[in-house]
Amino acid sequence: MTNVFAIRRLKQFGGAEEGQALALGAFVLVVLMLMAGLGVDVGYLRYEKLQMQKAADAGAIAGAAALIYGGQVQLAARNDSAANGFTNGNNGVTVAVNNPPASVPFAGNNNYVEVIVAQATPTFFLRVGGFSTVNVSSRAVASSLGSSSGCIYALDPTDSAAFTASGSVNISSNCGIRVNSNSPSALYKTGSGNISVERSRSDGIGVVGGVSEAGSGTISPTPTQGIPTFGDPLAYVPAQTPGSCTPQIGTINKSTTLYAGTFCKGIQISGNNNVVVTFGQGTYILLGGGLSVTGSPILTGSNVTFYNTGSPAYPYAPVTITGSSSSTLSAPTSGPLAGMLVFQDRSVVSTALNSIDGSHGEIYTGAFYFPTTPVTYTANSTFPPYVIIDAWQVTMLGTSAIGNTYTSLPDGASPIHSAVLVE
Repeated sequence: MTNVFAIRRLKQFGGAEEGQALALGAFVLVVLMLMAGLGVDVGYLRYEKLQMQKAADAGAIAGAAALIYGGQVQLAARNDSAANGFTNGNNGVTVAVNNPPASVPFAGNNNYVEVIVAQATPTFFLRVGGFSTVNVSSRAVASSLGSSSGCIYALDPTDSAAFTASGSVNISSNCGIRVNSNSPSALYKTGSGNISVERSRSDGIGVVGGVSEAGSGTISPTPTQGIPTFGDPLAYVPAQTPGSCTPQIGTINKSTTLYAGTFCKGIQISGNNNVVVTFGQGTYILLGGGLSVTGSPILTGSNVTFYNTGSPAYPYAPVTITGSSSSTLSAPTSGPLAGMLVFQDRSVVSTALNSIDGSHGEIYTGAFYFPTTPVTYTANSTFPPYVIIDAWQVTMLGTSAIGNTYTSLPDGASPIHSAVLVE
């Protein structure tokens, strides 16, 4: 009798609105708990993916940087991925490094590095549904063809005044200045002139050592001191090999056209602006004697490179260039020497000073590369498309406008490459 009464009361309770509300509330609570649990898992998985993305990005950039300087791409990429918390082979982590990438749009392109970081990530509440782990991965692709923010490099690692700006010099640059010397006065500026680097297009001015200033001029922005040492950013450009000597014609003092070849004893040009010397496209190997241009002749030529070297029979001599306001010389726009206007043989040991004087309005477009010798550079207030100065020591004089428009070069990038993320 008691059981019948109890059952009857229970049925009445279940049929009542209060019972229905309690059952519905319990169901909703369970759903909310499941949703909260799912949110925790999803949030954690998303967090892990973001961390993997940072590791993949760092690995791809490191791999592309190694590609630029001929390093070990896979090792560099995995080292930087590990530095960001994901080590290949540890805790189920895999770090795949592909050069060239295996996936479009850069599949098969050796100038790109692809890094994929993956791991089976443990779950919390999803275990209830049988998912104890979820495979999470992140992918990044970096290019070795990005343009470096720097365009003036002084490579000397120890001497004072490795980069010098003196007198009434006024440097206006759209790209950065880098000084490798650890001397307290690695960058030396004196006089009434100014150095101005457009910060929005570069990392400004960086010096391994210190800065010494005198005079009324200013430097803008304030140089960053104590940057890491750096190597020669054009070290990857292939050296050239002299061929048979081109017949010599002595000092050129009348209008003429020259063609690419090996010039034993170099090239000497002299005269006023009635002397027009045209250079056909190609590589002019100066085997001894260097390149000497005096007076105000007009020099013209596009897609040209001057490679300066020497031998026991033909001793090395520096490059000294002047010209008239109508002179225009530009570097190749394609091939292994793209962007290289003047290229000094890296094996040369000399203290002889190179001098590039474009103060009369000349337009010289390309890189002036003197990796083991000093250069004095004087330009004018007209911005050329681009200028790169990469030398052992750099002295700037006069008014020099330095441009950084590389649209004529492969991929629109500077010859001084930088690793950049593209995916």
